[in-house]
Amino acid sequence: MARIRNKRNQHRKGKRTYSIIVDGKTEVWYIQMLKKNEDLPRIDLKPELPKKKKLSEQFESVIENSKIYDEVVWLIDFDTILKETREVKPGEKTALQELEEYKNHIDKNITNVELFVNTPCLELWILLHYEAIGKFFPNCTDVEKILKKSHIKDYEKSEKFYKNRSNDIYNLLLEKKEFAIENAMKLGEFNIKDPYKSISEMYKIFEKFGIKK
Repeated sequence: MARIRNKRNQHRKGKRTYSIIVDGKTEVWYIQMLKKNEDLPRIDLKPELPKKKKLSEQFESVIENSKIYDEVVWLIDFDTILKETREVKPGEKTALQELEEYKNHIDKNITNVELFVNTPCLELWILLHYEAIGKFFPNCTDVEKILKKSHIKDYEKSEKFYKNRSNDIYNLLLEKKEFAIENAMKLGEFNIKDPYKSISEMYKIFEKFGIKK
């Protein structure tokens, strides 16, 4: 434990180190573009996609990173949790119950980890840049259809699209960021006891890093 504390103290003398554990590549690309475009002189931001995306393995990564980094954000797309919960066999633990156990452990025992949720997925956050919407989407495909039909016709889940040299995803949305934050805040915060509602807690990342609207 002393070794871990010393490592954290070294971090605090310079940049604060943040790890963001995600369950999808789009989140990694978005956060990389955020880091590229925003001036974060005192923040070392490291988005990380675990090699295996099982919930238990993400949780293990969160715990390990909490021992190394000053702060850890666990960013979850909730459509997968809801899908796995619907498909579970009778009598087996659901993904929702599993996540609740992990969340309770974090809340009780770990002070430098926060859980942020997008329900159903990151695309809702992107859609909120264009319109205020409170409708619940059980899957990400439905959000993507609206996004492509009405707002970003060439949208695709690809590294090439997100990191487009002339207009990456972060720059594409930048002028609408304040509108998106306002819309996301109106949706409220994630409540694991009431998971069937649209939520985007991406705005909390901006608050955490002190990024202006």
